[in-house]
Amino acid sequence: MQLLFVEQLLNGVQLGVILFLMAAGLTLTFGIMNLVNLAHGSLFMLGAYLGVAFALVTGSFVAGFVAAGLATFVIGLVLERLVIRHLYARSHLDQVMCTVGLVYVLNEATRMVFGPEPLHAPIPAFLAGSVELIPGAPYPAYRLAMIGAGLAIAGLLYVLIGRTRMGMLIRAGASNRVMTSVLGVNIGAIYAVVFGIGAALAGFAGYIAAPILTVYPGMGDNVLILALVVLVVGGMGSVKGAFVAALLVGVIDTIGRAYLKDLMALVLSPVAANTVAPALASMLIYILMAVILFFRPQGLIPAAGLRRPEAPPEASDHGPTGPGVLARWRVPAIGLLGGAFLLLPLVAGLADQPFWVDMGLRVIIFAIAALSLDLILGQTGLVSFGHALYLGIGAYVVGILADAGVESGFVQWPLAMAISSLLAAALSMVALRTSGTFFIMITLAFAQMMFYGASSLYDYGGDDGMHLAVRSTFGGLVDLYDSRQFYYLALAMLVVLAGLNIRLARARFGTVLKGIRINERRMEAAGFPTFRYKLAACVLSAAVCGLAGAMLANAAEFVGPQYMDWTRSAELMIMVVAGGLATPFGAIIGALAYLGIEKYLSDLTIHWRLGFGALLILLVFLGRGGLSALFAPGPAGQTTPVHKGSFRWARPFFRPRA
Repeated sequence: MQLLFVEQLLNGVQLGVILFLMAAGLTLTFGIMNLVNLAHGSLFMLGAYLGVAFALVTGSFVAGFVAAGLATFVIGLVLERLVIRHLYARSHLDQVMCTVGLVYVLNEATRMVFGPEPLHAPIPAFLAGSVELIPGAPYPAYRLAMIGAGLAIAGLLYVLIGRTRMGMLIRAGASNRVMTSVLGVNIGAIYAVVFGIGAALAGFAGYIAAPILTVYPGMGDNVLILALVVLVVGGMGSVKGAFVAALLVGVIDTIGRAYLKDLMALVLSPVAANTVAPALASMLIYILMAVILFFRPQGLIPAAGLRRPEAPPEASDHGPTGPGVLARWRVPAIGLLGGAFLLLPLVAGLADQPFWVDMGLRVIIFAIAALSLDLILGQTGLVSFGHALYLGIGAYVVGILADAGVESGFVQWPLAMAISSLLAAALSMVALRTSGTFFIMITLAFAQMMFYGASSLYDYGGDDGMHLAVRSTFGGLVDLYDSRQFYYLALAMLVVLAGLNIRLARARFGTVLKGIRINERRMEAAGFPTFRYKLAACVLSAAVCGLAGAMLANAAEFVGPQYMDWTRSAELMIMVVAGGLATPFGAIIGALAYLGIEKYLSDLTIHWRLGFGALLILLVFLGRGGLSALFAPGPAGQTTPVHKGSFRWARPFFRPRA
């Protein structure tokens, strides 16, 4: 038993080393450039692919190691020059959106070049054996070498930052970038080198992890989530904090997966322990993160003396400031959109295209989910990157109740909303103790926690999900198996919720939320309980998203953890931003545009995400205000542009670096 514990402890340290190499790059870029880079996992993947490919060609594992670092360093420099440097003075929301676009582009480009099949990475012959650290406890030599290599890289990073001139300049830039620039330091070059170093660290991590992980397109996404947990737990911008947190997370995750089932069996029946333990083991590190952030919102070891300028307000870069290009057509466009939704089933019947109704229903459901996200993202300025959690919760409530024989929609749908609200209240009590980047990370981590929890519900399909036993019934009032009736029920709900959203935005509650978005400290000074307002917004938003999840489960006749995945949250965020933040119909327009473009591109090519990612990057830089800005009225309903640059979309938008 003791020998097994030692082995699992070493496995935990090995995982911690990999996570540190990932998190170190993230914490460097955030600490110096105030940059949230969600494409870091794709650099991990590229390091694995390029290093393994080079090692297979040359036959040298060491050559592959060097190639992985150099290649990702160069790729990092190119990305920084072309895209990243234009994000430094942008809001965290823009950074998230743009780097998600890079994830789509890099992952799909890798799939195009190397194919969708996993790439085999052999363990080098000189590390293929095992080492007996203590009598009777052999340990794989390669895993031990991983620990040594990771610790060596960590030591070199410590020397680079703490003992060299380059490190001095990096620390100076992190402390006060303006003063450093005034003293004649090329801060742009420092930024580029730091981003390249972070990319190289991710590449090294991907390559040395390749022989024990499956190398496939998108392999870095799950590792990125763990690295973000490390970043938050350790403290933003703190390399020392990242090292301590990485080892802590690695050991707790590994030991929990190895021993939690035995511990649960002491207090539960074997059947219950087999069901509960895997789900709880998957959530352990997220529970750890929540506990630490509840008592230390700044993390375990925050960076000492780190001074970062406040990021621009998250929603301020996206709202219209003047009449749009098509402002005079605003009312006809709204009428045309409403008429299209209203007449779609009739037109689909005449054209004998029943798929159009299914597609329209999907647009309506996701428009409701996007509308719920807009309440906290657009109106309150809270960048939640885990909102799809409540979409999945609503779907699972319907699926589990249907499996238990409870088929009434009058029970299922309100219960889906209630459970989503209660969960949002509990999670928001922790998440709202943070702000800015911490809030983005913690909402993402909470969603992934529930994703892994749902994946462990083997009685309900586990990773594969489950088919809905029967669609919700409404006592004969509405038959959801009739696609037209389901469509018009969903459309009626969308109209009601859109109307309530407009009414809420104009009420005192919405006005306070807008004030919180613009300047929360000033609202607190004016006597407003901002925490309670934000909590209420989160709870209300989750309830509406839970309703959308209940409808989605019925429409797809399927329930699965995929509904909670971070990519689904990214899709909802894209819909809201593409349509226009805090606008009456932005979420609806965004859902229609997103799903329409997705359908069009996917019909053209299986690699549609490559083009979609490029469009998303262009949207961040060129489409300020979203599609709604094209029809935005000016002050007091003005519809004629004052001058050529008075509306968004009139010109490309690249801000200079801070």
